Amino acid sequence: MAPARHAGDINRSRYAILGALTHGARSGYDLRRFFEDNLGAFWRESYGQIYPILRALEADGAVERAPDASGRRKPYRITDAGRRELADWLAQPVTVEVGRVEILLKLFFISRAPAGTAQAHLRAFRAQHTARLAHYDAVTARLDGELADEPDVPYWRMTLAYGRQLSRAMLAWCDEAEGMLAEAPVGETGHASADG
Repeated sequence: MAPARHAGDINRSRYAILGALTHGARSGYDLRRFFEDNLGAFWRESYGQIYPILRALEADGAVERAPDASGRRKPYRITDAGRRELADWLAQPVTVEVGRVEILLKLFFISRAPAGTAQAHLRAFRAQHTARLAHYDAVTARLDGELADEPDVPYWRMTLAYGRQLSRAMLAWCDEAEGMLAEAPVGETGHASADG
């Protein structure tokens, strides 16, 4: 079961879907792939989020069904009303968010875990961000090649630069955190203690 989402998250999901539809008509399945392929480093949507929002957008007149020659999918396209709604949202100030970072939550309480758990988490976290950097290199090659003529490429490069800088910062943090672990006091159970 997916965790409950705040109303603000639902609203932003609405605009993420409207934005995706400005790049062409898409079914719910196609939208999920669009988010995974293009926005996966900073924005994700599940089928459980996409389909109810599509129905709400259709009821509000922001999207409509598009013809599908194959008859296998149910694509939606954005309407003029949807474009106006998206433009209004894009012009609003950005909300500063406090993130939920699971590795930090676990490290805060890590002295209650078996010895070596923190090191294992940091190794896995490092591997994830190393893989992300490789993915960003692949995306950069697409922007320089097959997508070079797209008018939105300068803006896509901005989001890519954010992801690249974030992953580099996370790798630097891994170096620092691993150094701190090496110096952390070890409790009687064999793992670092946060209790002092």
